[in-house]
Amino acid sequence: MSGMISLEDVRLFAAVAHHLSFVEAARRTGVPTSTVSRRVAALEEALGVRLLQRTSRRVGLTGEGARLLERAGPLLDELGSVLDRAADREEEPAGRLRVTAPVMTGAQRIAPALFAFAARHPRLSVELTLTNAVVPLIEEGVDLAFRAGPVHDAELVARRLWSVPYALAASPRFVRQALKGRARIDRGSLGALPAVLSQPGGAWRLRRRDGSVEEVRPRAQFCVNDPRVAIAAAVEGLGVVCAPAEVIAQQGEALVRLAVAGRTVEPRELFAVYPSRRLLSARVRLALDWVIQHGRPPVRAAPAGRS
Repeated sequence: MSGMISLEDVRLFAAVAHHLSFVEAARRTGVPTSTVSRRVAALEEALGVRLLQRTSRRVGLTGEGARLLERAGPLLDELGSVLDRAADREEEPAGRLRVTAPVMTGAQRIAPALFAFAARHPRLSVELTLTNAVVPLIEEGVDLAFRAGPVHDAELVARRLWSVPYALAASPRFVRQALKGRARIDRGSLGALPAVLSQPGGAWRLRRRDGSVEEVRPRAQFCVNDPRVAIAAAVEGLGVVCAPAEVIAQQGEALVRLAVAGRTVEPRELFAVYPSRRLLSARVRLALDWVIQHGRPPVRAAPAGRS
């Protein structure tokens, strides 16, 4: 490194990296565009690496820039949270808190955490909407959203929280009749099996042993936009379902977990999504910190079906 590193320079770099725009970062931070550009250049010089690729049309992250954002982003969020609490004269958060989350993860993880959060802060009014649709946060007045990744929206900050393990499963009757009693499937026959989907044309993402990921377009036997109903349809024997491994395990003997030869089901990344840091209130930060601490699923490996 060739010089002192400024925390403010890191913050400005993160703003540019989030929005992939110096102009937008300047607007969000209230710092002139020329200053933002100069301070990011100073950070690059201090680190001795190039963080951003600049052309006349676009700004992109280099590999070093992506790694810095991944490591520094959560630390900047935490620092902002600490400073907000220090500056917040009202100890008890109050007002309305509007949150959206996916149906399944929302019911399993987000909602129970928010129950405890609301009980702890009775002056708050919490509104939780469970939907798999992408809700426009600013237009709908939503403070905080939880979404499955990837998240592509330059207007929002996306903070990765944790991975949700997924698995394939089917009813015992389906396994007996369609799979001849075997819970292990070869990749070639998977796409031809009847499936229960949560959206038309949905794909299952499978990871090979070499780390590469492929998509399988299953044959939809039944499609419903509520994953809880999709699991119920699978329990009734209508086909193979792809769902959170934790939820499949909760079905007990009503579902058999399936294994695909040479593949594992790709987990889904859960993100906290919110407008830029300047718009994030102390009560939203408190809620996010609480969900991160109390909503995270336990780390355990679920067993695959026997072959």
